[in-house]
Amino acid sequence: MLSWFRSLVTILGFLRLGLLGLALVNIALPIIYALINPETGTDVAYSGWGSIPTLVTPVLAPLLLVVVLFDAIMSRVRVADAQGAERAKYLAIYRIELLSIGIMLAYWVPYFLSL
Repeated sequence: MLSWFRSLVTILGFLRLGLLGLALVNIALPIIYALINPETGTDVAYSGWGSIPTLVTPVLAPLLLVVVLFDAIMSRVRVADAQGAERAKYLAIYRIELLSIGIMLAYWVPYFLSL
């Protein structure tokens, strides 16, 4: 299991791993905030730590989605040009990024539709 994780980290690279981690943190912060403060219809916090899940993460969601989508497109371009092991590497990156895009859309689309 550990060797699989190490190979995944090696395939993704530092910047992609950071981007995907930031996207997942962007989803996790509002969930953690909802668990700590479970009241429905809670007002937006304009100062303090409460402003991060109520103001910052909804603003970052579309930005992160576009950046991950752009990287997925660039990975797909690299798949078209590469052969062998390099093609498999970029195809794995492409699939992981599509999965993260799907997770972000599944979480954030209902939020933005409710506004």
